[in-house]
Amino acid sequence: MRVFELPAGLTPREQGRAHGEAFAPLIREIGEIRVELSIVNGRFTRQADVLRAATPHLPLLEKWDATSYQELMGIAEGAGVSPELVVVLNHYTDLRDLDPADFGADQTPVSPEDDDECSLIFARTPGGVLLGETWDTHASVMPYVMMMRVPEAEDVPEAWIFSITGCLGMSGMNRHGVACGINNLKSTDARVGAVWSAIVRRALRQSTAEGARDVILNAPLGSGHHYFVASPDAGYGVETSGQKKAIVFDSELHDAGDVYVHTNHCFDADVGECSLIKEGSTTISRYATLTKGIEERSIEDWADMWRRFGSHEGYPKSVCTHLASPSAPHAVATNGAVVMDCTARELWATTGCVHYARPALFDFDDLGEDVC
Repeated sequence: MRVFELPAGLTPREQGRAHGEAFAPLIREIGEIRVELSIVNGRFTRQADVLRAATPHLPLLEKWDATSYQELMGIAEGAGVSPELVVVLNHYTDLRDLDPADFGADQTPVSPEDDDECSLIFARTPGGVLLGETWDTHASVMPYVMMMRVPEAEDVPEAWIFSITGCLGMSGMNRHGVACGINNLKSTDARVGAVWSAIVRRALRQSTAEGARDVILNAPLGSGHHYFVASPDAGYGVETSGQKKAIVFDSELHDAGDVYVHTNHCFDADVGECSLIKEGSTTISRYATLTKGIEERSIEDWADMWRRFGSHEGYPKSVCTHLASPSAPHAVATNGAVVMDCTARELWATTGCVHYARPALFDFDDLGEDVC
């Protein structure tokens, strides 16, 4: 699995520049793929309109989180691409939900297809508190998946981030044992907001799950996600649309506080009113598979959670799935998975199919190591 360490002792902009320089061709490629998909799977008709819609996200990000803004700008400089392209790379799912008419552009009907199908589990097990997820989206992103190590700096704890080249981060855990994972939700009230990967990174600068939760609750949202933040002693699930937020899980208050499953549909009615499930989505079947399995047998440890994420039961509507083909390279696929132990401060991750995968172990002492 590709691993990248942000250099220590540099400013966020310098770190971003190092990231951009290390993966310049890959960043340009995946950025251009996601511009194309904003047309194929969104309502945009021209590449120029997608980039125009990305532009107002930059000053908003600078105002809300200057650290992430500087890192994003550095990525663009290092890769030799426009900052707008890096916004699309990071913020694709939210940009795709926007109405092009809001930017003076022509629009087409929303595609009926679906390409974001992540599954997430939080579990208190005998061995520790676990948070894990699959990352299912367009299969063409798979060559760009990586783990990124963020060094400790002033007010920034060391962290491991599951990401792709050019992206600030999609999920991860810091040295305090604070972890963050996400599921995409498709909003009908999308607007210009904070780049969602920057929300994840800002949450992972916190020393407690409560602090990470509050970052999400106070963020200027763009579109829908379910964020889950966890620590050794707490866990919170927050559903969002472009303009609504709701805590749907609190480990201290929830009757079933030992385990929680979320896929790509809403639990909260208000957020659900501003969300939709696209034709072809497997969210209901994946949720049923995972919850049924947990009802039959509780999760024992990280390896048990990993096996469940690799399930092909009910294929192709399975937790781990692979629908891409030479004629449909952007069809949905499991592009990787991560399981994080908040208690032991260890992560296990892979690129691609989870079913037979041998995950790599990442901790806060050494670089990732393959484990059985």
